[in-house]
Formats: sequence, structure tokens, C-alpha cells
Amino acid sequence: MTSQLAAHGDGDLALLHERVARARRSVVAIRAGALVTTGWVALGNGVVVASRRGLGYPTEVALTFEDGRGMAGRVIAADVGRDVALVAPADPPGVAALAVRAPAEPRLGERAAVLSCLPGQSLRLAVARVCHVARKVDGQLPAFELDVAAPLGAPVLDPEGRVIGVVAAPSGAAGELAGHSVVVPAGAFQPLLASVDRSLVDLRERAPVYRCPACEEPFDVEHDRCLGCGRLLPHAYAPCPARAGVERLIRQGLSALGLIANRVRVGPRAWRIAQRPFPAAEMATQVDIEIDEAGRLLTLRAPVVGLPWANHEPFYRFLLTMNDQTTGEFRVSITGDEVSASCVASLEGCADHDVALLIDGLVRMADEYRRTLAETFEAAPRFESAAGR
Repeated sequence: MTSQLAAHGDGDLALLHERVARARRSVVAIRAGALVTTGWVALGNGVVVASRRGLGYPTEVALTFEDGRGMAGRVIAADVGRDVALVAPADPPGVAALAVRAPAEPRLGERAAVLSCLPGQSLRLAVARVCHVARKVDGQLPAFELDVAAPLGAPVLDPEGRVIGVVAAPSGAAGELAGHSVVVPAGAFQPLLASVDRSLVDLRERAPVYRCPACEEPFDVEHDRCLGCGRLLPHAYAPCPARAGVERLIRQGLSALGLIANRVRVGPRAWRIAQRPFPAAEMATQVDIEIDEAGRLLTLRAPVVGLPWANHEPFYRFLLTMNDQTTGEFRVSITGDEVSASCVASLEGCADHDVALLIDGLVRMADEYRRTLAETFEAAPRFESAAGR
């Protein structure tokens, strides 16, 4: 385990490490499409607490436990305002739930430990202190801040190993200082947890209802604004006002392909989709979509094949011939051990159907050349980019 210790003294470190050794089995790495985040087991049935913003708006996620076991999970509840989501594992995980301190209200200057884990990484520990506690509003427990930067969804423990909150991005919270983290106290989402404290069998088919933080009306994640009050809804990557027109173009283009842009957004200026060249195709091709900082250029990229084991020179010559004669506005290139198809297009004067046509054309070209290169050079087909796994 990697420890990242702030300069707070060493008095309680032995106790913290002892408590962390017990708690680490209950910390979970979560993959939600292209997003990765941290969660922790909060109930005896295995239900996991995570940050809603850290997950985005998925239904199905993948869980990885401390011992390396992987398991499917399903988002079953969400509190958008407090930025908390609950995930039910497919089966009982066989790990103890972390104890929650009651009352969970933090104290200024209190020492805390933050545990986090992302897919493919080891558990990380950061030692911190509570450096700011907001005033209560309408009787609600306030958010508080830690003097370390920590990933969304990470549990925050007191020196006794009890959870006092989760690192999150609650609605209306003031932006934390650089190197700080906002934490939602555990008591603020205890009622939500209590609503799912039942058998996993009863939870498996449950779908979360997302409610607007302002008016509490349910909203459809396809929209950027609440249909009830018009408020801009929180997403893992907030829309940029300077690129509003371009982002609308991407949303409409993806909608023409039957895709919800907010669900496939993987970065401030990036989306990742899986598209079939024709409806009956067995495999879908991953397409990475990106716009530049100025919102003027659209870049599309899709994997085709891996490099063959032999006949490299004829293979490279064949790729050059393809680029010279047959790929049109698309290009074939090599990055590492992967051949990909790509396209760079100007967004000026572009329409939503143009975006959809470009994506569809790239997917069809990738499918055609994937079969050609596999048959001619025995290059292994790739439908998902090695860099995106």
C-alpha cells in the first residue's frame, strides 16, 4: 500500500495504520464505462457508497475488491444534491461493512484518514485534518473540508476507523481550495442508505431515480437542464459555455445515432462510444470523439487491428497504399502496437447529421479494413483501443 502522509505529526499513525488494515478490504475500485472512481461497502448486504459525479449516470458498473475479485454492480439509488450514489453488487461480496460514526458531524481540526483505490492501482492512504466546517442549513449536516486532495467517492475515517463522510462534490458547496477536498458527512445520506438495507434480490432490478437538486423533480439524464425548473444539471463533466454550440452539435449528432451524449462523455472535451457498422454486426467498434480547446476541430479515432507478428514491411507498405488511394477523408495510422482509423474535420458550418455521418463512415471503414488486414496479414482484429482499456 502506498501512503501519502501530510505533515501532521506521527502520534496516531500506528493506530491509523492498524485501523486501515481492517478497513482496506471494504474499499472498492469502480469502473463506470470510461470513468473510474472509488467506493466503499456501507451495508451488510454489500451495498457500496460512491460519488454520483465520480460515476456519471450509468446503470451497470464493474467493481474490483481489495483481494482482486471482480464483480458486476448496479446503481440503485442516487442523491444528486449531496453527490452520493449507491451501488448493489451482483452477489454478496463477503466483506464487512465499514462502521459509521454516530453522530457523524466532524470537529474542526479533527484528524482523519482517506482511503482510495482505482482499477489497476493499489490502495492509497492520505492523512488529513478537518480544516473547515460549513454552517448547518435547514437542519442539514454541513459539508466539510480536508486539507488534502482526495478522489471522489473515497471514505473518510476517524482514528477509530469509523466513517465520518465521503469525498464528494455536493450541489451548492463552495469550491474547495487547491489541495483540499469537500466531504459530505455520513449522517447526511444515512436515510438513503436505510432505504436499501434489504436483500440484494430485492434490489437487483431497481433503477435509480435522479432528482434535480433545486426542485426535487425527477429528470432524464439525456437533458442538460431540469425540465421542471430549468436548472443546469450536474454531470461528471460540466458543459462549457464557450463551447455550448459545439457541444450541442455533438449531442445532436450522437442522438441521431441513438446515443445519449451525457452517458458517453468521458472528459471535458471527449466522448467514447461503441458503434456497429450495421445492425446485425456481432461486434461494435469503439470510437473516441474529441473537440479541441477552441471548439473548431473534431477528431474521431477507432481501433482496427494489432500489428502482425511477421511481414512488417509489406504490412507498412500496404497501409501507405491505403492512405494514398482508398481511405478518402479518413486516415490509417500506427500508435504503439495498434493500427487505428481516424478523421479530423472542421466544425465550422458543420451540422448534426454531418457528425453522425462521419462517425458512421469511420466505423464502416474500420470494419472493412479490419477484415482486410486480418485476412491478408493475420493481424488480430481490435474493436476496443488498447489505450482505452
